[in-house]
Amino acid sequence: MRERRGALSAEALLARLRGDADERPAVDPGLAGGLRDWFEDVLGAAGGSPDAPVVRVTKETVNQVLVCEAHALSRTAMPRTVTIELARGVLVDALFRQWVTLGDIAEPWADATAAVECAGDEAVVRFIGDLDTRSRDRLAEEIREHAARITSVWPVSNPSWLARTQERLEVPLGGGRLVLSGVVDLAFGAPCAGRASVCLVELKSGARRLEHRGDLHYYALLETLRGGAPPFRIATYYSATGELDVEQVGEDVLLGAMHRTLAGSERLCRLAAGAEPARTANPLCAWCAELPGCGPGHGRAGSRVPKTAGDPTAEERVWADSPCWVEEEIV
Repeated sequence: MRERRGALSAEALLARLRGDADERPAVDPGLAGGLRDWFEDVLGAAGGSPDAPVVRVTKETVNQVLVCEAHALSRTAMPRTVTIELARGVLVDALFRQWVTLGDIAEPWADATAAVECAGDEAVVRFIGDLDTRSRDRLAEEIREHAARITSVWPVSNPSWLARTQERLEVPLGGGRLVLSGVVDLAFGAPCAGRASVCLVELKSGARRLEHRGDLHYYALLETLRGGAPPFRIATYYSATGELDVEQVGEDVLLGAMHRTLAGSERLCRLAAGAEPARTANPLCAWCAELPGCGPGHGRAGSRVPKTAGDPTAEERVWADSPCWVEEEIV
């Protein structure tokens, strides 16, 4: 069951994240092992050279390769492009970590930019430094608004919650030939063999997008494989509106994430081994660097939006505005 409501009070938000402890599902002791064996069997059947490079699978690479293999391959060679949206997300994430861990935000803009500088994110620091005064002031005002929503709603973590920010989830498979990887904004609760006891939360500073749900399903799968028990709840908090999407984790969520991750992993392994990428027409064709030599892409490239092949900024806009591709489930 997935719940979505408007802005919440602090008490309501906490209640929806924690739920009723007595109603949390019992952990199936064979579930995590069965999912891992399933993954190992598929990887074994796919073969591959032991000397091949390690394939790291993330939510982004799964999304991209299931849309179009050629597009996914072209993205690996593209440098990271910082936009206002990306910079805002990095800054808001930094403030969220600060609030969860310290329970205090003195001056949102100064605290956020200092945190990004300390983290060594030179691309974002340089992007902010190159903004004109008007754009920088507008971004700073946005950051203050997001911070106000976070501090007015999110409770200061009790030590007993075992809150972890930027929790890294990594699951090596196939003797280390493939690594499922992700970083979740907030995890709390300790893994338990009896009842599911972990909640995973993603913070989003932008608009709601359909793939956010699939991203959380991917994280739920990783937590299950890593810890031996699934999380009892997964949630997305939208700091621009104060809305919270909450979903309980059942076997249907994990099996759906497993099918999708397996399909993406097989394709990524095949591409890493040097296979020719398949070309699939999709809403991103007009912004793909491969468009000039792509037959299927030419047939789908018509758009009302001004476009330049390989322009990552434009691509991010259409990715946000055209979420329908996520429905093309690969099983």
